[in-house]
Amino acid sequence: IGMAAMGHTAIAEIQFADYIFPAFDQIVNEAAKYRYRSGAQWDCGRLTIRCAASAVGHGAIYHSQSPEGYFAHCPGLKLVYPRDPYTSKGLLRGAILDNNPVIFFESKRLYQYPRMSVPTSDFHIPLGNAEVIQGGDHVTIVAWGAHLQVVQIAAGMGGQKGI
Repeated sequence: IGMAAMGHTAIAEIQFADYIFPAFDQIVNEAAKYRYRSGAQWDCGRLTIRCAASAVGHGAIYHSQSPEGYFAHCPGLKLVYPRDPYTSKGLLRGAILDNNPVIFFESKRLYQYPRMSVPTSDFHIPLGNAEVIQGGDHVTIVAWGAHLQVVQIAAGMGGQKGI
């Protein structure tokens, strides 16, 4: 937080999101509110906190949590949760370039699958816009992260039944 407040690009990694809780106070009450508390004179932008999250089936209680809900409603903080390797690279670069503190949650499922080609060139996906995967008229499904793969399968099944 201090490096970002001094104008540097700071990238921190918390090996598992389960271990983010001791830093909760600093992230929510310092990093996220620094700009607001100073009347926009200072900020803690260019801070990216990267951490592996979500269950993979063998992590037990300290390696399977998804704490994004604790941070989702915090003003001044952005959350990113990519759905595949392509969006992971693009959104991580987008988080690093963003002028706000960002927590980048990456599902541990992405370490195993899906396999896909990812450009080696530099690119980024700007933060702040939802991606519509499949349009429709009857149902709205909101999902994030690697679990979007399961949602897409369910949406396909619903489409076969006319929903």
